[in-house]
Amino acid sequence: MKRLVRMFGTTTFRLALVYTVIFGLSVSGLFGFILVTTDVFAERQTETAIIAEVAAFQEAFQREGIPGLVQAINRRADPNFGWAGIYLLIDGASNALAGNIRTWPRDFDANDVWINFEVRDMSKAPEETADVQAQQFVIPGGYKFLVGRDLREAREFRGQLIRSLNIGLALTLALGMIGGVAFSRSIMGRIEAITSTCQQIMSGELSRRVPVTRTSDELGQLTLRINQMLDQIERLMTGMQQVSDNVAHDLRTPLTSLRNELETALYQTSDGSPQRLSIEKAITAADKLLTTFRALLRIARTEAGVQGNFEALDIVSIVRDVAELYEPLADEKGLQFDTRLSPVQEISGDRQLIAQAFSNLVDNAVKYTQPGGKVTLVAEQHEGCSSFVVADTGPGIPPEYRERVLERMFRLEESRTSPGSGLGLSLVAAVAKSHNLELKLDDNCPGLSVTLVFGRNSDSKDSR
Repeated sequence: MKRLVRMFGTTTFRLALVYTVIFGLSVSGLFGFILVTTDVFAERQTETAIIAEVAAFQEAFQREGIPGLVQAINRRADPNFGWAGIYLLIDGASNALAGNIRTWPRDFDANDVWINFEVRDMSKAPEETADVQAQQFVIPGGYKFLVGRDLREAREFRGQLIRSLNIGLALTLALGMIGGVAFSRSIMGRIEAITSTCQQIMSGELSRRVPVTRTSDELGQLTLRINQMLDQIERLMTGMQQVSDNVAHDLRTPLTSLRNELETALYQTSDGSPQRLSIEKAITAADKLLTTFRALLRIARTEAGVQGNFEALDIVSIVRDVAELYEPLADEKGLQFDTRLSPVQEISGDRQLIAQAFSNLVDNAVKYTQPGGKVTLVAEQHEGCSSFVVADTGPGIPPEYRERVLERMFRLEESRTSPGSGLGLSLVAAVAKSHNLELKLDDNCPGLSVTLVFGRNSDSKDSR
């Protein structure tokens, strides 16, 4: 059902529907033209038949006078001869002398040549109302003569034609809709294959490619170009990973050696000497540099979709480990540390990355909450999804900055005096993206509440 609803909303279906409507209007115009042309042709044919009969009666009158005209009328009015005409000849006293109707039609001007009327008193005919078109004449001697045709057959033909045209139009629209649905399903299937492949690649499967069904049309050519682009992206990502690994090896080794040399020099320096204080500051700076470098490298690899070992994870156990790590720090700072853990379903992910994201959130909460405040950790199951919530009573983050704090190195002005590199939330956002999690930031009144939702694919994020 959802697939059908999505299909009705696709551009291909809407285009097919528009073209079906346009074609239906064109067919309606054509059918209307046929109907009008047929009506005009039938009307002219009726008038031509009446005029031809009038000419024959005039010839009989000229040859034999009234008796000959009466004889000709009675012969044509005889249903055994198969004539479809309406005839009446009356004298000056309105007495019927010949014909197949009994009375002269009323309320017509004697000067009118063409008249239309209905009659029910046709002789030797069913008791039905005839719709008549006729010509009337005044014959010398006070006689009046009428020659017409019953239009019922023409009207029935017109009605049948309209019904046939309506059926044809309905079939045209139905076939157009069926064709539109079939066309949309075909196109939508190929587009969904492209979308599915893109989603798999976004989740880190860089080797995925869009299946190519045929290359003779525009979508086939687009698919080929997408696959070529993905090949190029994979080569670039592989190259970047190699460069990152080389940089990690080339920089971490001398930085680590530098730190070790500083520690050796520290042990060889007496307590309280100016040199020892400088060495301690240098060691702290080296540690900060190594931490920042490792965080940047981890974020880059995570955002690039380089996945670790995905496995079934118990969020509660990870949260419990993180809580055990940070609860002593919170107590030392004079914070109330509250943990509420409910049973939740297992999720799939990289344990090290998920634990790092949890740790970064809790570390921020403890760091920015003033003594006497409160930090709350919650693991719960809600609406079929597992979620992890970290709430604090710190200064919070204004709504206008919640998007920017996910950027690397971005820090609020009031946070610049606190230790840190501004990479903690960037790593959380990268982990959320790589694990297809929903990251939400809300007011805790006071403070900030950060939620990671597992098992829900949400394109919209309230982000820090």
